[in-house]
Amino acid sequence: MSGPSRAAYERSELDWNRLRRYAEKVARETRVPRRTRQVVERSERTRQVRSGLFGLFTRQETYTLDVPRTETDDFWVLQSRSWHKKERGEGNQADEDVTALYDYCLTVKGGLVVRVTSETDCFFKGALTFSDRTTSENPMTADDVMLFDFEAERYYREKGRFTIETDRDPDHKRLKHHAKGVGLSLALKRLHQR
Repeated sequence: MSGPSRAAYERSELDWNRLRRYAEKVARETRVPRRTRQVVERSERTRQVRSGLFGLFTRQETYTLDVPRTETDDFWVLQSRSWHKKERGEGNQADEDVTALYDYCLTVKGGLVVRVTSETDCFFKGALTFSDRTTSENPMTADDVMLFDFEAERYYREKGRFTIETDRDPDHKRLKHHAKGVGLSLALKRLHQR
């Protein structure tokens, strides 16, 4: 049995309006809980403390308290892909470890976005000396939507000081669906029906 026709796929058009309406419907109707995580915040508080001889005086004292709370994402992850690069430094140069996680998400308002979390760690002589973490969020583009229509291209390459491992890009030789946007529609449908 042959797979979907690449020529038919290329002739198809991405129906943004239909995808957006369906995404809004799924966001309104899904019963799937969003991810949660525990975060700890430092809170500064004051209290009255007795002082002096026989505790006859009071004074205010400030102290800090760690307050745990649960934080809930304002999106559901439909698919995740990643990119990871390691570079061994030469001589006195630091080793660098860079990771990017691409989450293709549906927001609680029905938006389709790509959240990219990048993390860079530098190690000098084996000890962590620098760490940076950033998160960005952008609307999905047609290229992002079409990632759902292809298998992920898994790639690993080691060359000299560099190692790269990724499944971020589509494998254009392994088409999964017959028309543009079908893969994203099916991901939304799975979220809606769970």
